[in-house]
Amino acid sequence: MATSFSFIDDLLRDYFHYRNFTSTTRSFDNELSKLPFEHYRADQIIEQLTLDIHQFELNSLIDYWTQIEQHLLSTLKINPSQLLSVSTKIRHYLYKCYLIHAVQSTRTDKVNEFFEKLNKNLQQSSEWTKEWFALPFISSLEDNATFRVYFSKQWNEVFWISVQNFLSMAFFHMTPSKISSMEAKHSSPTSIKEQVQSSTPTIISKLRQKFLPDTKPADSNLTSSVSNASQSIFVEPYQESTIGNQILLTKDESPRSKSTTIS
Repeated sequence: MATSFSFIDDLLRDYFHYRNFTSTTRSFDNELSKLPFEHYRADQIIEQLTLDIHQFELNSLIDYWTQIEQHLLSTLKINPSQLLSVSTKIRHYLYKCYLIHAVQSTRTDKVNEFFEKLNKNLQQSSEWTKEWFALPFISSLEDNATFRVYFSKQWNEVFWISVQNFLSMAFFHMTPSKISSMEAKHSSPTSIKEQVQSSTPTIISKLRQKFLPDTKPADSNLTSSVSNASQSIFVEPYQESTIGNQILLTKDESPRSKSTTIS
């Protein structure tokens, strides 16, 4: 959903100002400031998630992802169940990121606080084995078979790529509002006149067809492979370890988006 929300917001403010809706303008700006993701940008959402983890803001992390799930799944043009399982898996991995960061920072108090708050909910999920609930009592987690992968830089990078892929896919399939559709329609660079002109053969185009070699159409197999690759959202981390995980990734350090099929 490629919509300029800043343009629409300014358009609404201009209308409110024109109609002298002063209180409405204040209320509008106040509501905007409370939005969990104002501009529907995956990188800004990831920045907020990593910030909550880095600063041990557990309540903020839980509430923020809950708002994202509720908003996205209620506005999708496709069946929400197609992304619900991925969203749930990301939620569990966000919690695990939080725990691993707390362990690396020797914040035992934050580990205990986490389990006190979420213990009952986590026990109902198969994602959380008994080893996770014994985490506060296990020493040398980096060498433990269950936790080794979560301390790797590779797992960390692949996980955040997966989150970005998920958010980008969800935003793409969101149902646009009517005003957003109007804005996208009017911003289209191709007019009817231009379409007619491009479809009408000219002398130049006839000469090109006569003297220039024909170009081959795109390979259908290649098109199919690209289409299939775009359907993969979540990347399952490899079971390898490289000690030195960095929870808070900067934009320059973040790898380019990749995607493989989740197992």
